[in-house]
Amino acid sequence: MAKNLDRIQTLVIAMMENRSFDHVLGYLSLPEFRHPAWARIDGVRQAQAYYAHEPYPPRPLTSPSLDPDPPHEREDIAIQLNPPLGGRMHGFIDSYKRANPGARLAGVMEYCTPKDIPVTDFLARNFAVCDNWFSCIPASTLPNRLMAMSGYALVDRTPDSYLQIVENLFYDDPDNLLYEWLDRRGVSWRLYHSGTFFFMQMPRLAIRYEADDGQLFRTIDRLVADFAAGDVPQVVFIEPLYEDDPRRDGAQATDDHPPASIWGGQRFLKMVYEAISSNQEVWSNLLAVITYDEHGSFFDHVYPPAIKTDPPAGARYTDGFRTLGVRVPAIVVSPFVETASLCESLFDHTSILKLIGEKFGNGNYTALVDARPVASLSQALSEARLASSVPIPGPPAIP
Repeated sequence: MAKNLDRIQTLVIAMMENRSFDHVLGYLSLPEFRHPAWARIDGVRQAQAYYAHEPYPPRPLTSPSLDPDPPHEREDIAIQLNPPLGGRMHGFIDSYKRANPGARLAGVMEYCTPKDIPVTDFLARNFAVCDNWFSCIPASTLPNRLMAMSGYALVDRTPDSYLQIVENLFYDDPDNLLYEWLDRRGVSWRLYHSGTFFFMQMPRLAIRYEADDGQLFRTIDRLVADFAAGDVPQVVFIEPLYEDDPRRDGAQATDDHPPASIWGGQRFLKMVYEAISSNQEVWSNLLAVITYDEHGSFFDHVYPPAIKTDPPAGARYTDGFRTLGVRVPAIVVSPFVETASLCESLFDHTSILKLIGEKFGNGNYTALVDARPVASLSQALSEARLASSVPIPGPPAIP
């Protein structure tokens, strides 16, 4: 039965880059870190047993950066999931070594702890962690972001310099991208960008960006002031500064994509949280989700569920996907989730589209998304909190 989402007036979506669940949030399963749900979280505790006899078992993070970037196209992920030698999910070292024999191989088997990611840890301890959230397909950034924004992908690879590609990956269907789906239904939205936003180079969006008067596209330096003033649309996209952004000009990337330092990502997440929590009226009606597009070839011990994704009409590949992608971190930040809670529902990025369909589409997004056998993000929300008439307390402050 669908939950009553009437109280949610603002949905915030922030998608980071290239980190796995075990790598970022897996430490929460270790009793020494005292998360209230540690005994139920499927993370490093289980991974330590799973990889106990490996030459490179999981270990705490030794550096905030990993250079060179581990390979993460579909052929690399195939090795990670089903290596020629060894069992499922035992191919992370092999995949990295094939591409970069001299790399610091143990880096892909390392996991963060609270000292490495203090803002993420704060969010995990105050809101809802999802430990069963997978990228949509076992492929790289561009295919997974296309899935997240439409429910399908016409490509199965990420070309070099993808933030500079000038190409329409969608054609004439006005519901292809989420932005246009929202437009068709009269739902207000805005995108805050730290540099190049991800789909800026698509001609149909580039034209809108060039003609925009600041209502749809704003720079990240407006974020905190806009939320504080209550200048907030119904759906807000917040994008970090991408490591691969040709306009970055040496500034610290904030997307967590190696070789970017995770410290930049922590700074970005702190700004996002401080913005969305700055206005009590906005906060009292807000749902935010923070996740990662794909795992970036960092280890995770959970084999993806056997959910098929067939090539859509017009796809540039013919071999579909037989499973979801690798598990990624996801935290739901809202007064409508229980404090320090764990949601174990099966999610992928289309779970956000399903919630949007429930909220703004009379229960439906598109036939393709509706049929996908994953839960709606609404499953992470507390029915009691959604239904409560008690005034919502102010958000906790980051220490």
